[in-house]
Amino acid sequence: MPSKWSISKVFLPSLLFLPFWLWLLPPVHAEHPPFANGEQIFRHQWQHESAQQPTSFEPPVSILRLFSNRSEQTGDGLGPMHNATSCEACHAQGGSSGAERNVTLLTLDPRVEFSDSTFRGSPEMRDALLELYPAVISPIGNLEMNVVVHEKSSRPFYESTRKNILKWVPGSVPEGWFISDQRTPASVAERPVLAGRKGAIDFYLSQRNSPPLFGLGLIDLIEVTQLHKIARSQSRRTNGQVSGRTGVGKFGWRGQSVSLDQFVRGACAGELGLQVEGMPQPPDVADETYVSFGVDILEAEVGMLVNYIRDLPTPMKETVLPAERAVIRQGQELFAKIGCSICHVENVLPARGIYSDLLLHDMGSLLAAPAPAPLGAAFASAPRLRLPRFSRENPSTPNFFRSVSGYYGASSSSLPLPYRITRPVEPRFPRGKLPESAFVVNSVDDVRWDVLQREWRTPPLWGVADSAPYLHDGRSDTLDSAIRWHGGEASQAATAYRSLRSESREHILAFLGSLRSPIRSMKQARVQANKEEVDRASEESQPQPPNENIALDVFNPF
Repeated sequence: MPSKWSISKVFLPSLLFLPFWLWLLPPVHAEHPPFANGEQIFRHQWQHESAQQPTSFEPPVSILRLFSNRSEQTGDGLGPMHNATSCEACHAQGGSSGAERNVTLLTLDPRVEFSDSTFRGSPEMRDALLELYPAVISPIGNLEMNVVVHEKSSRPFYESTRKNILKWVPGSVPEGWFISDQRTPASVAERPVLAGRKGAIDFYLSQRNSPPLFGLGLIDLIEVTQLHKIARSQSRRTNGQVSGRTGVGKFGWRGQSVSLDQFVRGACAGELGLQVEGMPQPPDVADETYVSFGVDILEAEVGMLVNYIRDLPTPMKETVLPAERAVIRQGQELFAKIGCSICHVENVLPARGIYSDLLLHDMGSLLAAPAPAPLGAAFASAPRLRLPRFSRENPSTPNFFRSVSGYYGASSSSLPLPYRITRPVEPRFPRGKLPESAFVVNSVDDVRWDVLQREWRTPPLWGVADSAPYLHDGRSDTLDSAIRWHGGEASQAATAYRSLRSESREHILAFLGSLRSPIRSMKQARVQANKEEVDRASEESQPQPPNENIALDVFNPF
């Protein structure tokens, strides 16, 4: 059972916004499924059962009693907002998934005049934001600059709310961009970011691909001090042209999750809509009064799930024939020669063969995307946006926890100031071209929202041969295409790659093709085991020779 909640975990000011009747909320009746191990949780198909809402007023309970009973309540299961119904749906056998499993994000441009005063947003702006997409204002009135436009909801009328966003995107949206079961890498590559405008509001739609989970246990063990050393070494070797920085953590496309435990909790809440201690399920976009105080997955079960993912096998180089070995070796040498290995570091102990520095790098305008990288320790004191609060007619869920939006990028409470760019006639992303001076950071005061949108954590290449599609939004079907999209700090390496003879490029791709996922190894092992079992059964079924023949075979000197 999870530990009892203490009043110290409650964000007390938020209690002022809590309607009286929520203190009367009875325990929900959804049955909690019994789990024996993490694999069962990973494969479990979650279902939604609405939380019971109060039907009559009873004498109020005390705060302490509410929280003492909280851990004994069961939640509503799946959602109501969700992108999948199981962990395995996006990570089959622990691997990655196709573009159809991308997560869609909506990001507000911070240059919008959100309020008529510093702390209180105008009612007109509130209504416009709610009409755009209700989740951008939390149930207690906090402005969320980055929110997930979930693929599914338990509410049948959510789909119209979701599709309504496209009404504010000028031009035609590529077929196969917004609808998950029709989505393709080609459609994402055609327009990686959709820019929209609703009155005074400029916003952007972008996507994130589900990464493979292999080797996360080793990544969790890597000391941040190692990453600092790698960053200093990169800067020295390249005269400052490559200068990675540590993110908030080592997990996520933008290093936004501190630990494997936090990464898993964020996925449970953000992707499946589960109520997890320390991480709330996303508010119901279709019904702002809906609330579930029960837990969907217990603390012990979160631990089992984390341990299961931690123990997933680590990808290794594929054993190849001698004839192929020379080509792969040449490809690995070229990979280092043209500069790829500066960021794709082969070994970061204890993770051997990871081919990543786990640092954030400026990858250029072609790979820029909204929902910027978190500020991190290096920029912790940088000037931040001051966001307004908006009044809600029916505030419901208290803000006891931090928003789950931080699981996908920088949280709304820690966004740096934007660069001043004149509003274009038509909405577009990037909003405009930044001057070179914008990329020169001499102090934390120079950090800008627009620049951080070009930063990405170097993805580990172990298992890369089996983890297509590639890049943060799955726009590339092939490794060759993914390399060509590189820019920013990777410009020289990408240019050198394009300048190689086709045979040399094939050698590099052969090397990357040898970095196989353990899924393949596990399949091969099963095939080999089945073959050996069939061979043994076949041998046992064959007639045995007479004993005298055996004796002759043994003693025959010829």
